[in-house]
Amino acid sequence: MANKKIIDLSKHRNKKLFKRIFKILRIPLVILVVCCALFLSARLLGNVAMSNVTDTVREVRTLFSKGEGYPHTLDSFEFRKVTAIGNKPLTVYKDSAKVLSSSAGEIFSMKLDSADSKVISKNGRALIYSNTSNKLILQSKTEKLGEIEEANAVVAAGLAKNGYVALSYASGEYQSVLNVYNTHFEKVFQWNCAHERISDIALSKNGRNIVVTAVGAENAEIYTRIIIFNINSAEPKADLTYRGTLFLRVFFTDSNKIIAVGDNKAVVLDKNGDAVEELIYSEDSIVAVCADDAGNVLICHEEFGGSKTAVVRYAKNGRKTAQFTVDGTPDCFALSGGRIALSSGEDITVYSSIGSESKKHEAEHTVTELFWCSGTLYTVENGCIYKY
Repeated sequence: MANKKIIDLSKHRNKKLFKRIFKILRIPLVILVVCCALFLSARLLGNVAMSNVTDTVREVRTLFSKGEGYPHTLDSFEFRKVTAIGNKPLTVYKDSAKVLSSSAGEIFSMKLDSADSKVISKNGRALIYSNTSNKLILQSKTEKLGEIEEANAVVAAGLAKNGYVALSYASGEYQSVLNVYNTHFEKVFQWNCAHERISDIALSKNGRNIVVTAVGAENAEIYTRIIIFNINSAEPKADLTYRGTLFLRVFFTDSNKIIAVGDNKAVVLDKNGDAVEELIYSEDSIVAVCADDAGNVLICHEEFGGSKTAVVRYAKNGRKTAQFTVDGTPDCFALSGGRIALSSGEDITVYSSIGSESKKHEAEHTVTELFWCSGTLYTVENGCIYKY
């Protein structure tokens, strides 16, 4: 009987020990399982497709490491621009790009080859390229996702919400070559344009449809072709020519509308190229054009000889939701969802999606850049990033 009690007590101790070990290892095991799942998903879907998930996991550590806070001092000699990458600020310098946390701590930093880099940001990813370089870099908030190298310097580029990349460059044989790459950086589409130069590119959110603006001249008259493709065919779904208009910006919205902005008009089309709406304004009167992740577009143009500025907002469904005028010409413009922000000197005014004034801010210094990030308004003033 004594031996049986000893065996029972030993089993009881072993059970208690096992439970204690399991409690200790439970969290590491869960983390290990999640990491394995992320690794397998990345192998199957590609790092680009999984970047938002991996970013979320990596950003957990920023909750325990606070930055210096805002205002955040910039290197004024090296600084080039700042924008949002998902819910974080992305600062671009002469030779690097840095992602900041909500407390201005550095989340990720990456070297750049070109001093005049351009940035297209969408859905937590940023495409960085230069008109003097044949390389493009795609990054997330926490890592470099990949690089594309072409034969010649990139003229225009576009980024889809799912991570597809489109770009154009000039070659000896063609005025423009258009290439589209999937999330594995494999080329899935190519189109050669013999007579016009591609000025802008936009992709639908799933990367399957492309729209380009291609500019040419005939009989001393400028014209623009707006050409819509599906990546399954090099034959255009639609090919529209606008004579006397130079289209420089084009957007493919989340609602599959196309909004193209030119030097004397803007047009809204559906995904098949059928006209939805047209906005006419004086030639060379465009002051600013910007769009958010969803494809809501803000168009600002001069009126009355520049004494006023007309501000027009198109929603992603192609409908004009706001059209109002402000005195003079604002210095900076920003758009995010239903919020519009304009700044003149130290004065910042926020408007709703229908153009009604909702808030005013008085900046510390003259505002030189303005952008929305995760519902928060950021500015660049006197060599620092401020948060409002």
